Amino acid sequence: MSSVAKSVGGAHRGLDMWLAQRASAVYMALFLPVFLFCAVSAPSLDYAGWRALFLPLGMKVAALLFVAATLAHAWIGLREIFIDYLHCPRCTMLRLSLYFAVAVLYLACLVWAVDILWSVK
Repeated sequence: MSSVAKSVGGAHRGLDMWLAQRASAVYMALFLPVFLFCAVSAPSLDYAGWRALFLPLGMKVAALLFVAATLAHAWIGLREIFIDYLHCPRCTMLRLSLYFAVAVLYLACLVWAVDILWSVK
């Protein structure tokens, strides 16, 4: 009797998604206190103060990574919700349509965030 291992496609996909969601949560948890400290310690929180806060390239990159981490975290969570609650054979097109709509929305949010952050000069 031969011991041929059955290949299970995507067997590690759940673990990968879990790790990605935890990594995004860790980044968000580290970024928020630092950002709040920078915002609270700013001399003023008027337009000039916010502009000065987001003027350095490091803050732009950190804020963009925060937006990307938030969107990735939300994408993984919504993906799991769609899989859990829309798993019937009749729901396949609805689930794929929701994937597409959310992906387009999140991509638009990311592009918008890049436009906002890099327009600060």
